[in-house]
Amino acid sequence: MKRMAAMLAGMMLILGIGTTAQALTLTVTSGTESKTITDGQVGDMSGITGKISFMDMVVGNYLVTVESAQGFSHPYASWPQALHLNAVFTSSTLGGSLTFTLTDSGLSLPSLRTDLSPNALVKYGIGGSIKAGDQITNTVTYSTDGTSTQQLPELSLINSGMSFQAEDSALLDLVNPFTLSEVVTIDFGRNRGTSSFDAGVDIIPTPEPATMVLFGAGLLSLAIYCKRRKNV
Repeated sequence: MKRMAAMLAGMMLILGIGTTAQALTLTVTSGTESKTITDGQVGDMSGITGKISFMDMVVGNYLVTVESAQGFSHPYASWPQALHLNAVFTSSTLGGSLTFTLTDSGLSLPSLRTDLSPNALVKYGIGGSIKAGDQITNTVTYSTDGTSTQQLPELSLINSGMSFQAEDSALLDLVNPFTLSEVVTIDFGRNRGTSSFDAGVDIIPTPEPATMVLFGAGLLSLAIYCKRRKNV
């Protein structure tokens, strides 16, 4: 039995799966009401571990459909994808705001090196369509100790009625396990109607120095090869 447990732990380590409990939650908040859906619990229609979805949920004056809210524990997702959130929502009144908070905890990043600083690259972005004059913000936060929270630079867009897209990246010092959150807030101007967005967070461990040397040597060889081909 102990040998089998050791083999299972080894396989999980190779696959980069954390042994800590993971908890994926999605909270949708309006000015008057807040609703939280937990992975696999009441309200989650996906039936798949690591993925939350629901249709036509009423939150205040808004009708919300989340097609996909995924965390790392989703069996069909793997690093570098850490979080992914896709939502469609309809406002029945003028003004107001709507906030989506997707959080996954107990995450363990494969191949994370604690002897390097920074040891991870985070890439995050958002795209979609909102009404002219509405504003959308995308914020990513993380915690490595369960108490203090760090925030990455915010993405903010005031839309002119066309589709939008924004992205950014940052270098971090992470410690396994950690908690990751993506917060999307839509401030409705004087509009009602249907809007949507698609947001995601990717995390890539910093390559070890030897890997970077090999990568650089590969680029140099490619450049020399192209130059020789050009001179032929």
